[in-house]
Amino acid sequence: MSTSVPIKVSIVEDDNTIRETLRSLFLFEEGMQAFTVHSTAEDALMRLGETCPDVVIMDINLPGASGIDCVRQMSQRCSGAQYLMYTVHDDDHRVFEALKAGANGYILKSSTPDQILDAVRELSSGGSPMSAHVARRVVAHLRPTGATGSMAESGLSDREQQVLALLAEGLLYKEISDRLGITVGTIKQHIHRMYEKLHVQNRTEAVNRYFGR
Repeated sequence: MSTSVPIKVSIVEDDNTIRETLRSLFLFEEGMQAFTVHSTAEDALMRLGETCPDVVIMDINLPGASGIDCVRQMSQRCSGAQYLMYTVHDDDHRVFEALKAGANGYILKSSTPDQILDAVRELSSGGSPMSAHVARRVVAHLRPTGATGSMAESGLSDREQQVLALLAEGLLYKEISDRLGITVGTIKQHIHRMYEKLHVQNRTEAVNRYFGR
């Protein structure tokens, strides 16, 4: 039996069925804990603060204050928590407003249970998971017209360039591992060295630096 401290996950979702499905997912997953559940931003803001979760899964369309407003306020109280937007919306405005508010990741409600669990694990280990379609929109927004990238000038190895390209597509660590045929631990080592070479701290900054902004 694992003796590691479980990842404490709070859920803010107004749909009863989705909320309970997520709660059950983390309730029975080894290494994770369904910490608290909330149906509104106001309830989350009232109950969280003194004792903070490790990860908050946040819907955007909530009755009353939106999920983006909730992240903006909650991140000031729970600065150590990681915020994962979980929504049906992938339009540019909502994506970038959520990221500016303090969200660390952004996945769609079409994600599978395994993808949700992988996203939470990636968040807790310092990653910035995004659904592939969302990541492509971020990349498209960051890419200057006519840019060809600057990987060749960055000092990255061929493997590190492969990993960064897959990160830019929005793949999770496990998906990159499967794609390249190497372990997740090796992927993390490549990412750590890549971030050091690019002088960045997360996926978004790495993609930003790659595209020259």
